[in-house]
Amino acid sequence: MSNIHSVLLKPDKCKGCTNCVKNCPTNAIRVHQGQAKIKEEYCIDCGECIRSCEYHAKYAATDDLADLERYKYPIALVPPSFYGQFTQNINPAKVMLALKDIGFFQIWDVALGAEVLTQVTKEYITDTDRPLISSSCPAVVRLIQLLYPELLGYLAPFKSPVEIIAQRAREFIKLELGADDEEIGIFFITPCPAKMTTVNNPLGMEKSYLDRAIAADTIYHELIRRVDNLDESCGIDGYDIPYFGISWASGGGEANLLEDINTVSVAGIHNVMSVLEELDRGDLAHVRYFEMVACQPGCVGGVLNVKNPFLAEFNIHNLTKKGINLIKQDLNKYDFDLQNPFKEKSIASLDDDLIVAMAKLTRLEKEIEILPGLDCAACGAPDCRTLAEDIINGLASRTDCIFILRQQVADLADEMATLAHALPPVMKRNKEEDDDDED
Repeated sequence: MSNIHSVLLKPDKCKGCTNCVKNCPTNAIRVHQGQAKIKEEYCIDCGECIRSCEYHAKYAATDDLADLERYKYPIALVPPSFYGQFTQNINPAKVMLALKDIGFFQIWDVALGAEVLTQVTKEYITDTDRPLISSSCPAVVRLIQLLYPELLGYLAPFKSPVEIIAQRAREFIKLELGADDEEIGIFFITPCPAKMTTVNNPLGMEKSYLDRAIAADTIYHELIRRVDNLDESCGIDGYDIPYFGISWASGGGEANLLEDINTVSVAGIHNVMSVLEELDRGDLAHVRYFEMVACQPGCVGGVLNVKNPFLAEFNIHNLTKKGINLIKQDLNKYDFDLQNPFKEKSIASLDDDLIVAMAKLTRLEKEIEILPGLDCAACGAPDCRTLAEDIINGLASRTDCIFILRQQVADLADEMATLAHALPPVMKRNKEEDDDDED
């Protein structure tokens, strides 16, 4: 498994159709010789390529239930979106019982982290005069690091709810049971590849408090298999369902809890880019908080979930109607602050040698002028500029552009037609003489 990314490619299933190329928000994919290739330095693990590939050539590498055996105390962290996978007959308490039956030592609700983070964010907004962007979606944070580094200062300087709960759960087990760090395995039930990636490649921290992440669909099928045979009389003592935090699963759930604050909720990575561009232009200074998530209609739309995103959203809305108040928690038991500020993700220049890079830049500009500028992606690159970059880096040729190739074929056909009717000078003179004789 890659330590950098969780979105990977199955080359034998790729048909070279370029659907992934067209839908990748960061131009991270090229198709050459009928095979897609992911440029790791551009990938943000948003999962759009998984969503758009009808041949299932992209997938998210996650951990497995067998990994529970590696730890004496395997702990499950349940995201709010996971509850959207079930109808009313399987409530959060039943989900927790089933997870214990699967083999988890304890179950912690990430929605609790969402609720305490809401309170801290609300206080922070009142103390600052600049807009704030939620930093809870790792795909959005990586998008800003890569394409909008000038907006890094707008990101909320807090850990995500899952990291907040992971740290709290680890410290609790160590304190209450005297467990060593290596005996504790913190497993996140992840709805998306972006959160899987944070296990090995955390944001704003040297090391994640998570040890592993298992795909929501993997846990779902095992849970459904067991849930009918559960002894519900066992119950979960003292468990208050954090309905308000669970509302974070769908778009608007996070922003709606920030009462009396001007907020905007945006779901879907391409919609997020559109709003970020407006924010970059200074058109949204009147908005105080931006809830931004890469999937539609929120985390319930993560590619590792099972249910139709809109049905899952419906389930979440039905469930959270029961919520009355935030769960009372001691904020002093949580650590919200990041160790490091979010940093720009720099991409390598055209060449390490400055003189060579300048020469390549000149060639790049010429290639861009030659290419048609239609950005059709038929060449396997997402747009004409990236094709020009690939050409000067020796990864593609100008004739990969179907319009240039067609023009060259047409020119060649015209030339061949001209040659077919042309005669060598000697034959031409004889023909003219024959014509005179006939006259």
